[in-house]
Amino acid sequence: WKKLSFAEIARDLSQILKELNFHDANIVGSSVGGLLALKLYEVSKDPFKRLVLVGSFPKFAKTDSYPYGLDVAQIRKLGGQLNTAYPSIINIFFRSLFTQKERESRRFKWLQKFRQTDQVPMKQALSEYLDILENEDLRGVLDTVSLPLHFIYGTEDYLCPKDLQAFLQGKFPAARFDFFEDCGHFPFLSKPHEFNTVLAEFLKNGAK
Repeated sequence: WKKLSFAEIARDLSQILKELNFHDANIVGSSVGGLLALKLYEVSKDPFKRLVLVGSFPKFAKTDSYPYGLDVAQIRKLGGQLNTAYPSIINIFFRSLFTQKERESRRFKWLQKFRQTDQVPMKQALSEYLDILENEDLRGVLDTVSLPLHFIYGTEDYLCPKDLQAFLQGKFPAARFDFFEDCGHFPFLSKPHEFNTVLAEFLKNGAK
């Protein structure tokens, strides 16, 4: 384990893409992966052709001037629970990212089988993840994106509430927005065929 800043991670990823000679790539980022995609765009625009943000937005924590997203107190509470109820709190948090309807589905039970064989995530890494959620603010970077943009959200995603979805839709009228009803944070897991359909349409036709 080595602690790295978000900027260092983006620079490392940029170097990897450069060495692999990636250009004009379609970058898809889910949740904090969307934040990393924006940070990568800030570091180097060269590998980008289109940008897709799934269950993601440029700032996850509420502030007085930004009334969307998560309360900082909620984020810090989760961080404290990592030290008192680990790893059971991870299972609780994972379940919370899905709606009740999703959790009752056969697909969710199928997904849980894979989690049973996975290693528990590193506690230190998750703690850093929560710090990123609390502190990273890439609104200014998103404002500079001149690529075709695609936003995909589950309508019941509490990490990306509807008021934020509406705010972004008003701010980026030229972007494409797709909303999955009765979905939580991971529409590509709950409705993969429908998700792949809208993504393929965007990659073929752009924002329109």
